[in-house]
Amino acid sequence: MVKSKGQEMSDRDDRTVRLHRMEEKIDKLSEAVVAMARMEERMVTLFNRMDNFDSTIKKIDERMDEAEKQAIARGQKIAFAERFFWMICTGAVGLAFVYLR
Repeated sequence: MVKSKGQEMSDRDDRTVRLHRMEEKIDKLSEAVVAMARMEERMVTLFNRMDNFDSTIKKIDERMDEAEKQAIARGQKIAFAERFFWMICTGAVGLAFVYLR
């Protein structure tokens, strides 16, 4: 099959147009890959921040637990001291009544 010069030029133009469209699509794909890489970097950064936040919250929770334990122990000591104080006061009042009779 013999092609005329006009057909050959038309085929070249078609190939050039197709090649240009393919290049545009490849450019768009490369832009999409770059955008996905940026998003992945952002996600990694966010995950690292979340891990740091979780560890900080865990430390705060441990400190709160320790403070609660100390508060309970101090409360028990204060309760014992209060009872001891009232026992001494009651004994002193009773002793005062014994001597005042």
